[in-house]
Amino acid sequence: MLLSSCQPFSQQEAEQKNPLTVLTVEFNSGAPIPNLYVTVTDVQTGDVVEEAIGSEEGEAVFAKLKAGREYTIAATTLENSTTNDGYTTIENFTYDTTKPYYRLQTHFSRDEQELDVPVVMQKPELPHGCEITSLTAVLNYFGMNVSKLEMADNYLPKQNIRTVNNQRFGPNPHEAFAGNPRDKAHGMYVFAEPIVKAAEAVIADKQADLRVSNMSNASQDEILQLVREGVPVVTWVTLDLSSPKRNANRGWIFEGETTSHEAYMNLHAVVLTGHLGDKVVVMDPLKGYVTYNVDQFFKSYRELDQQAVAIHK
Repeated sequence: MLLSSCQPFSQQEAEQKNPLTVLTVEFNSGAPIPNLYVTVTDVQTGDVVEEAIGSEEGEAVFAKLKAGREYTIAATTLENSTTNDGYTTIENFTYDTTKPYYRLQTHFSRDEQELDVPVVMQKPELPHGCEITSLTAVLNYFGMNVSKLEMADNYLPKQNIRTVNNQRFGPNPHEAFAGNPRDKAHGMYVFAEPIVKAAEAVIADKQADLRVSNMSNASQDEILQLVREGVPVVTWVTLDLSSPKRNANRGWIFEGETTSHEAYMNLHAVVLTGHLGDKVVVMDPLKGYVTYNVDQFFKSYRELDQQAVAIHK
């Protein structure tokens, strides 16, 4: 680390000719993101030319860049810069001395802000489509022009439930949606892995610059850290955060198995978009924006086997 204090450059350096001010802002709202650790690397040599910690206004000043030269600019939290296990925004640019400001859109967020994930309602078309609708909202947040029906019909792995001699047979929800999210009478649910596959497939088809992470089994702190870094997380909880309700009669035998599994009757998926003190903010595809107690929310997450999916820029 080259930084020795919260003042990353001297007054003399700041007064050098043609300094570049990097503005670190939140991707959708444009709000300044303060105190990010920003580095500028020479693309040709691979050397870090300068590093700085942004101000409260999200500004970091660099005074050693050369006109016409290509650089890589990277922004992350100071904590992530030492552990190398967090999210980093990276862009390449050619320094133009006639442009004294560079606006770096990040997916970090102020702790007191929630991410501006659009509200996408699953009903009436997808009465059992909370998981794929939540994913659609996240993809829309990142600028992808895709609808919940396109995602449900074309990208979500699905397999029907069939009844033989009064016994129900169908897919493991970790492998495919059981039934069809359009089917109010017979549609069931799906877990994280098929949602990851749906996201990966549409991202590949649309050639979007996004990546997907299966965050199942991640801790409460790990998921909240993602949200603080500007990454919305599709999270499985119950409809009202009460204890999971199971029904043997609605259950089925998974493909390749011989024992019937009880069905969850109040399983739900929402998008975690913010953390405000002892509250979390979610985009609920049945209700819109909702706040919950953070401990109750993650208790429900754990009781539903800790299923979560994150989409990153």
